Amino acid sequence: MPAGRELAVPPKSLKTEEDVKIKVFIPLLKAKGYDPDLCDFEKSIKVQQGRKSRDIFADVVVYGDKHMKVPLIAVDTKPPGEPISDADRAQAISYARLLDQMAPLALVTNGLVVEVYDTYTKKRLTDLPERLALVRDLKKTKYSSDYIASLISEAKHTLFSIDSVQAFKRILKSCHNEIRNNEGYDPTVAFDELSKVMFCKLHEEKAGKDNRFTLKMFDESLAKFGVNVVRQIFDETRADPRYAPLFSGETSINLQDRTIRKIVGLFQDYDLSLTDFDIKGEAFEYFLGDTFTGGLGQYFTPRNVVQFMVDAVEPLIAETVIDPFCGTGGFLIFVFYAVGKKIADLPFSAEEQKEMRKKLAQECLVGTDWAERTSRACKMNMVVHGDGSTKVFKHHGLVNIPGEVKEGQFKVCLTNPPFGSTENDPDVLEDYELGAGRRSQERVILALERSIQLVKPGGRIGIVVITGVLNNISTDYVRDYIRRHTWIRAVVALPTETFEGYGGRSDTTVLLLDRKEKPDEGEQDPVFMAMCQNSGYARNGDPISGNELPTILEDYQAFRAGKPIGRHPHSWIVDEVAERLDAQYYWPRSSDVDRAEVEAAALSIAKRTSLVARESAALGKRIAATFDNLATKTVKIGSLLHEITDTHKVLPDNPYKLLGVRWWGGGTFAKEDKLGREIKATTVRKVQVGWLIYNRLFAFRGSFALVSSDCADGYVSVEFPTFVANDGLADPELVLRYLVYILNSPQYLLTVDSRSTGSTKTSRNRFRQSMFLEMEVAIPTDTAALKGVVALLDMADGLRRQQEELHESAKELMQGVAQLLPRP
Repeated sequence: MPAGRELAVPPKSLKTEEDVKIKVFIPLLKAKGYDPDLCDFEKSIKVQQGRKSRDIFADVVVYGDKHMKVPLIAVDTKPPGEPISDADRAQAISYARLLDQMAPLALVTNGLVVEVYDTYTKKRLTDLPERLALVRDLKKTKYSSDYIASLISEAKHTLFSIDSVQAFKRILKSCHNEIRNNEGYDPTVAFDELSKVMFCKLHEEKAGKDNRFTLKMFDESLAKFGVNVVRQIFDETRADPRYAPLFSGETSINLQDRTIRKIVGLFQDYDLSLTDFDIKGEAFEYFLGDTFTGGLGQYFTPRNVVQFMVDAVEPLIAETVIDPFCGTGGFLIFVFYAVGKKIADLPFSAEEQKEMRKKLAQECLVGTDWAERTSRACKMNMVVHGDGSTKVFKHHGLVNIPGEVKEGQFKVCLTNPPFGSTENDPDVLEDYELGAGRRSQERVILALERSIQLVKPGGRIGIVVITGVLNNISTDYVRDYIRRHTWIRAVVALPTETFEGYGGRSDTTVLLLDRKEKPDEGEQDPVFMAMCQNSGYARNGDPISGNELPTILEDYQAFRAGKPIGRHPHSWIVDEVAERLDAQYYWPRSSDVDRAEVEAAALSIAKRTSLVARESAALGKRIAATFDNLATKTVKIGSLLHEITDTHKVLPDNPYKLLGVRWWGGGTFAKEDKLGREIKATTVRKVQVGWLIYNRLFAFRGSFALVSSDCADGYVSVEFPTFVANDGLADPELVLRYLVYILNSPQYLLTVDSRSTGSTKTSRNRFRQSMFLEMEVAIPTDTAALKGVVALLDMADGLRRQQEELHESAKELMQGVAQLLPRP
């Protein structure tokens, strides 16, 4: 989905979710003609589906009338910069549909990006419409009561499905942890063993006889006959034609009986086959990605790249799709999602749509991978989403499979072939124009030819390649092959961070191609090119905000439709491609920097720097006056504070705002919002603004703070004890502020570090409440002196923040000046 409109609010000014509402959302409303006074914050919505019920809370609902009866927009705000997920989008649309009267728009924002969706169609809008235009369209638009009822039913299903996804994720995680704790296996080996047991369950579900995959049968067989029934089922599974190709030799389950029993107990009530893919499928894909990025990243294509390529190639219903180097099956899964959505939009019954999805999984999606582990993972992935007969084969991706895979058989090929490896099998090399007569050839080059040859004339290809293939002089023959056999539709360069978290460090490019009817025919049409500078991933593989691929997709789709492009700042059209095919070579590199703006920025920095210099000088003069002859007394913290707790039982359907404390005096912050069922603990503690709080595990890293106003009504775990001032203190708030400063100071953190105890120094080492209250501190004896010390520290802290902002502004100024440099 499109990433949305970039906002002009500087990221550094957004620190909390409340900032997103106040500094981003409210100004946007005003600019579009909406009345901020007609907003209902934390709007409660009661949802009932059968016997299940839950209370949900929309962050904001914008109304169009003073009686607040006609909702216009349901809004979901996220913490600044937090990536917006598909679940966030689905939740916002569901909230809009479940209001007493359906709101026509759903909006999601994290302060940097705003996304607006039509509630009825789920289609992304390019911008938030003006209020008058929205009201005018509302009067014209009419939907039948049956259609509205179907949307409400879908919204309820979505919300309860999200809960089920979380539950299934927890089961998969529990199984994985059980194997790790009992057997000591690393994540990938643990996955191997878990997948064997899961295939046993699938075999039982398909057998159509009494289910043996139960604790009752497991215990009885072991007690009466000394037989582990799951091992017996696995022997049958290995002989099943659907699964036999995935297991080599005398493969067995390498788990203790007690571990297998635990997994059986966790899974026995779940049906893995032919089930709702948006529940178990999503959960399994999440688990699969988490496992393989941890140890086998080279087999895993980041989801944002997969989604972009599938949406760009746009597979249709009944089209055959192959990934000859399928890894864990990311492309096949997303095609299943994308085409499944098209099926859902057809005017057929639920049963007919189910059969169409089954046919999609069984007949239209084909994958090969020669690694046993990954082909098995892909098979399991597809099974959970579709059906056990899915065509996933453990096979060399460059070699045909009689009756299953051959040249010219498919309509679409989507793949991310292996990088950095070579093929030296003479029989394989001789089958390829780009390999014949050579002793060896890079597999990525052969994969390009393979992908082109696998599709029918007119077929579409989306492939990730090393950018060097597109620009090196030594590979000009490869580019010549591409030009002779395909129409080049798009060249999209990816940032190096995209694959770094998955073990890859090469510059990569997405190629979108159409196979020609005949080689060398016709003249190449203009080509769409783009430079993606943020694909939504940090260098360590963690998701980050600002994914540009959805916006590039919008431009590409506009280009294909003959419409103007310009949503993305670095996408353009090349009328004629030469000997190179890399986007960097054709990048216009035009500068749109306004020199007057750069000059104004320089003057602004000069003024701010001068102000900081004057304040720093003033601070320096105050140091002597503050600390000379400062009288202090040594007291235990327990004489100033006492612990306070407000413990609440965790309720499954209640939302909880969970808090944390930043290191090195960074203060409190809202980490995430969770439903009770997503929280492992049975109780949480509610905090109040102004309480002193610290992180027991990381106290030695300066995690002492006062609960800030933006963290009101937040909750913490037992690892975050809270304290208030004792009665009788002259200025309790002043004492608390002083304590936070002194506890985060270097000399006191050494004491905190030395007194913390635990099993490991950096993860389980706790500074317990008893140690905290017994700790001695020096505190000024005079209240006026105490005020002076705190005021000086406030001043120093303010200067530190200003310096950080100046540092960022100076970096931006440098970039601006550099962009003014002349070009050849």
